[in-house]
Amino acid sequence: MRLGIKRYLPKGLFQRSLLIIVLPVALMQVAVTWAFFEQHWQTTTARLSESVAGDIAMVVSLYERGEPEDFDITSQAVFDTIGLSVDFREADTLPTSRRSAFFRVLDRTLRRSLIARLDQDFWFDTTRYPEYVDIRVEVDGGVLRFIAVRDRVFATTGHIFVLWLFGATALLSAVAVIFIRNQVKPIRQLAEAADAFGRGQDADRFKPA
Repeated sequence: MRLGIKRYLPKGLFQRSLLIIVLPVALMQVAVTWAFFEQHWQTTTARLSESVAGDIAMVVSLYERGEPEDFDITSQAVFDTIGLSVDFREADTLPTSRRSAFFRVLDRTLRRSLIARLDQDFWFDTTRYPEYVDIRVEVDGGVLRFIAVRDRVFATTGHIFVLWLFGATALLSAVAVIFIRNQVKPIRQLAEAADAFGRGQDADRFKPA
């Protein structure tokens, strides 16, 4: 087993020294990223999506209990109180096409929240508008279209954390590579000088460092 692993390990001094520095940093980065997304980012996103799904379910319930002609008053009250834009599209139907977000976990989280809160068919798009999420719910006589601010649906700071994490790691790794190269160079020169001495040759250009 050990011999099998050694076959894939680097042989040079510089490569081995670099592995000693880079491997722990890479493992730490993976652990921190996993912990952040699994324990914080996904949990926060789920709570936000559940809150918006609850607001949408409430508005749908108000529409079904009231009169369609009075819904304009209800929609204005909803916008003023919880900042959720909604309008009724008479005789409209749900779109058939769907575009997925780059981070598909966002779509999955919102879909689970809407399924848990709504009995009606729904459709949503998280990619069309950079700052908003388009959510539509099928009701009697048409479709209720909701426009929610993206910050209210998802935790939008996750990508900033990842960029800072990878950027700082890349910068520190580059600095580590420079220091390792400077440390390994005199050791390699000493090894070459010792090898030449063992063969009875002079190492004229060798200088202690």
